Amino acid sequence: MITDLLSVKALTIPEPKPALSQHFVVLGGGIAGLATAYELSKRGIQVTVVEKAEEVGGLARTLNYDGFRFDIGGHRFHSNNSSVVQWLKDLLQTDLQVVPRISHIYLNQQFVDYPIQFANALAIFPPLKAAQMVMSYLGAKISPTRQEISFEDWVIKRYGKALYEVFFKPYTEKVWGMTCDRLAATWAAQRIRVPSLWKTLQNMLFQKQGGTAPISQFYYPRSGFGMIPSALEAEIIKRGGIVYTSTALSELAPTSNGFDVTIQQQDGTTRTIAADQVVSTLPLNYLLQSIPKQWGSQEILDAYDLKYRDMVCLFLALKKPQVSQDSWTYFPMQDLVFGRTHEPKNWSSEMVPSPEFTSLAVEIFSSRGEAIWQLPDAAIAETVVEQMSQIGWIQKADVHQSWVLRVPYAYPIYEVGYENRLKVVKDYLGQWQNLHLVGRTGSFHYMNSDGVIEDVFRLIEQLFPEQAAAVSPLGSQVGRWL
Repeated sequence: MITDLLSVKALTIPEPKPALSQHFVVLGGGIAGLATAYELSKRGIQVTVVEKAEEVGGLARTLNYDGFRFDIGGHRFHSNNSSVVQWLKDLLQTDLQVVPRISHIYLNQQFVDYPIQFANALAIFPPLKAAQMVMSYLGAKISPTRQEISFEDWVIKRYGKALYEVFFKPYTEKVWGMTCDRLAATWAAQRIRVPSLWKTLQNMLFQKQGGTAPISQFYYPRSGFGMIPSALEAEIIKRGGIVYTSTALSELAPTSNGFDVTIQQQDGTTRTIAADQVVSTLPLNYLLQSIPKQWGSQEILDAYDLKYRDMVCLFLALKKPQVSQDSWTYFPMQDLVFGRTHEPKNWSSEMVPSPEFTSLAVEIFSSRGEAIWQLPDAAIAETVVEQMSQIGWIQKADVHQSWVLRVPYAYPIYEVGYENRLKVVKDYLGQWQNLHLVGRTGSFHYMNSDGVIEDVFRLIEQLFPEQAAAVSPLGSQVGRWL
């Protein structure tokens, strides 16, 4: 139902009387914002979601081009937290399926299992080169004195310079668009889960079995990851919530009772909503820009700006039944413009219009202003297809159609020193106890989909501590991502 010239999605049924009189405004309709609004609406809270795009989902959308369905980047759902998994199962019911994880990385003109298993990875190199990498590793283990300031420091200290230069440096610098000595060690500590080469050598020498096996399967909605935000939106509306789309935040003005949230539709129509509490999943610099300057927001933004990495997605429809069996395939070489691909059909047969077709979602790590970002769509497609054909990944004749999507704010960048800047920004925003940050983009904390849901649960526990022990999926694990 459309009201007040704004794109509002709501049912005509009467809104349920909220258990609490507060009104929450959730900024951003991605997974984090929608999951928060969903959990609030389940508790009888009046909630309004504001989303700038034409549809909800953010980075979790599934796009449909002539029957070819593509996720933005390809999102798996896996969690060791059974309550988080059950939350998803309850939401999607029979629409959730289990998919095997098969991934490879293209190194030395060969495809190697990914995550990297050192026994297999070393075997693709000549014996002398492999021995050099092992000796470099052993040297690092004998004298691990390097300080851990940057990503480079963290990896070399644990794996040696030779392994760092072959396995870690190329792909990392390609993803982030900066040298590894500028990337914070925090990123490596959070994300690298490579098995110990020492354990690998022990297992090889003494024929032992052991180590932590990589994730072998994950959950995935049958018609694309976008089924999750669509289901959340439907549940929010069902419970009387309001979801604005094609509507941007114009101003977030603090008041004595909360905030005046001014929103603007694409045609310029504006409205101001009185909110007792605000939950933001927006990029932090975007949020700061919306706070009136008399509150000192511009000074904070100028001095402590935090950076995000953008991405270009190329979607290829292919006239062949399959490229590979991979869930993801990684391409670290700097001379290739693309960094990662996934084949949607390998995740669900419903991602292509018919069995004789397949497709590839291609990720190009490039930010606004960089050369690839500014190329015309046709030039991006032509460049990628030409390079893929040169390495034998696909043939030019396979391409049926192509589409390009530019994605801003894809990842928070953990640049050296970001922790201090982030603390200042969060301390500034923390002066308003009724303003809450949640999710990867909103809290500037990289996390997978399951981590986003856990972050939402933590927020709900903080808001309703009296309910935590009885109903919280996390039990007593109260806390927030830093």
